[in-house]
Amino acid sequence: MVKPRRTDEMLQVQIPAATKKDLAIKAARAGEPLRTYVLKALAEYGVKVPATEIADRRKSKS
Repeated sequence: MVKPRRTDEMLQVQIPAATKKDLAIKAARAGEPLRTYVLKALAEYGVKVPATEIADRRKSKS
């Protein structure tokens, strides 16, 4: 089975330092990477985000 090729794009935005800190704290409390936390928030606002992309891509420690 051949998986479709991923096409990630880089998105850079300037946000207030306090906002970035709050995002980082909330993501840490949720036990999620910042990327996952932000993608979930975008999806909640109706932005199209494939469910497979809202997964933690970090390698698990075994």
